[in-house]
Amino acid sequence: MESRFVSADGLRMHYLEHGAGQPVIAIHGWPETCHEWRRVAPLLGSDYRVLAPDTRGHGQSEAPPDGYDRATLARDIVAFMDALGIDRCPVVAHDWGGIIAVKLALDHGDRVERLALLDTICTGWPVFVEYYYWFMDGDRAERFFAERAEPFIRFIIGGESGVLPEPPESPFAPALSALTAPEPWTTDEDIEAYVAPYRDGDDGRVSCEYYRALEFHRVIEDSAAPNGERYEHVPHETMGEWWRTGAIPAEYLDYAPEDRHKQYHGATLWLYGEEVAAASAAQIAGGVPRGDPAWESFSRHFPNLTGHPIGGGHFFAEARPEETAKHLRTFLAR
Repeated sequence: MESRFVSADGLRMHYLEHGAGQPVIAIHGWPETCHEWRRVAPLLGSDYRVLAPDTRGHGQSEAPPDGYDRATLARDIVAFMDALGIDRCPVVAHDWGGIIAVKLALDHGDRVERLALLDTICTGWPVFVEYYYWFMDGDRAERFFAERAEPFIRFIIGGESGVLPEPPESPFAPALSALTAPEPWTTDEDIEAYVAPYRDGDDGRVSCEYYRALEFHRVIEDSAAPNGERYEHVPHETMGEWWRTGAIPAEYLDYAPEDRHKQYHGATLWLYGEEVAAASAAQIAGGVPRGDPAWESFSRHFPNLTGHPIGGGHFFAEARPEETAKHLRTFLAR
């Protein structure tokens, strides 16, 4: 993939490009960069021009002091498309890239020809996921990234055990590697590509900015409220205290109540990790996980939704690129 830069409405964005034909925007997850797509992009063949940007502040893209809310991150992708002369195209997105892509589709649906979401969420985390509380516990995350960037990457992406302390100091329990990296796939080049932005760049600070730009709410049934529900804000300070004391309640928190009843009507593919679906005790109906409020939101936002599981852990785009590319080629060719 060729490395390039473009000014997107004043933001200097780095991106990788491969192929020709129909443009496809590919948005990376966390804690990755556009390097994530180097295995999948060549497998999409000559029919697609894959354009994979580093999102605001990550990798080699500019890291301004602000602008890390979902709406701005989605507008960055619109500006990226404008800068490259793309009016409308498919979007493929993984993890945090999926959070951005969901906002992009809900607010700028005319720019999204079709949408493929890879092991991501819509507007709230599954009940069994807790690590995002860690970001709200004072400056714990900043200190962690400053001291442990390399072992963090080696654990979550490389699946190495015994390299991180237990929570609450670390955001993840040792058993998480069974969900993120059950199959070895990384090379030394991969590890360095993901460590370098934390060691030499702004990815530690920017990661905190992304999570702290989210405001979390309980969703409470209320027949007198619009759409039959009201929202109770949960302060970051409270979330940080729950993390620090190990008192996190087993509840669903929504970070986008303003978007809960928006829809994108284009074709949408949800490729989800088998391991994550199993960990959430999801029931699969019509190929789509159900049960957890985070899973139910997919059908609410995307009425033209199909789903398919993939093994290989959360980073299956890199662990199983052939299988991932096969599903994407089928979806993009419809």
